[in-house]
Amino acid sequence: MIKLKPKILLFFMIVYPLVGVTQKLRTSINGYGHMDCDVYVDDSVTSFLDIGEHDLFITSALTNNISFLGEIVVKPLSSSPSGFGAGIERARLKFQYYKNHSLIIGKMHTPVSFWNDVYHHGRVFFPTIDRPLSFSYFTPVHVVGIRFQGQNLGDLNFGYDVVLGNTTMSGQLTGGSTRPSITLAAHIKPKDQMRIGFGLFNEDYKDVDLSGHNHSHGINTVTEQISFNLANFSFANFGNKLHVLDEFSMNITSMDSIGMAENFSNYIYIGVPIKERYIPFFGFDFLSVEVKDQLNREQFRIKYFVGYRHEFTPMLNVKAQVEYYYSDMTYMNRTNMKWEYKIQLAYGF
Repeated sequence: MIKLKPKILLFFMIVYPLVGVTQKLRTSINGYGHMDCDVYVDDSVTSFLDIGEHDLFITSALTNNISFLGEIVVKPLSSSPSGFGAGIERARLKFQYYKNHSLIIGKMHTPVSFWNDVYHHGRVFFPTIDRPLSFSYFTPVHVVGIRFQGQNLGDLNFGYDVVLGNTTMSGQLTGGSTRPSITLAAHIKPKDQMRIGFGLFNEDYKDVDLSGHNHSHGINTVTEQISFNLANFSFANFGNKLHVLDEFSMNITSMDSIGMAENFSNYIYIGVPIKERYIPFFGFDFLSVEVKDQLNREQFRIKYFVGYRHEFTPMLNVKAQVEYYYSDMTYMNRTNMKWEYKIQLAYGF
């Protein structure tokens, strides 16, 4: 049995009254999930079948210009007696104050990259089986704060985002930072299904425990100020004949005593639709962390993949993917090479 935390119970208490007046408030409730079968081959063979993340996605138009979005995810959690844990991934209110300009308040995805801004936890929408490697290291996935947004402005469908918020460690506005985090992002959509974007993210840490932070794979306690900066460039084109997604990120982490560490990641996906629903694809994903970085350990990871996605309907697909994965964990003096064979069934309702 899954035990829900008090804040999740509070979320349900807020959402259920909205569900009771679905027609009046124009509420939409969707669910998403996936199941995986993975086989890893290195010095030995490891295989398993598991139930992945399951997502309850709720949107509601409260008035003509105020809307609510909530997302609760149940995912595998080894420390839980049931093997699963639930968490609030997003809970936000959006106020459209002038034409295509809006103010958003709450817990949201940082719009610093295309993937994090466009996709949510529903794997049925992912072009590949997994998220880019940068999500485990560089990408600040969530923020609690205030977001100013503009969409589809002018002939190029220009969009912008300015976000002031916390770190991803707590629900407080500053969340242990010496000041609020800042996200600046802009994109254009020059034609249908194409988007070109650029994003910047900055936050500082000092005298704070980072053990639960999604950036921290190095030190857990910061005793001097660390500045975390991320720049992302993305190009996405999902046309009828060719799908291309390129996400390039540069992360600069600096400390006065050690200096500046420059880290990089790049994810490239290319798909070739055959009769729209049959999509073979290939690509690569790499991540490099410099020795001076104190939030992550020095390492180099690269993954080449080739696969096929079969879309039975827009809300049901199966993906098969073969990967060659190489990692050099310098801080552990260990390298690893392996082949991975994956099948994923993803669905929504």
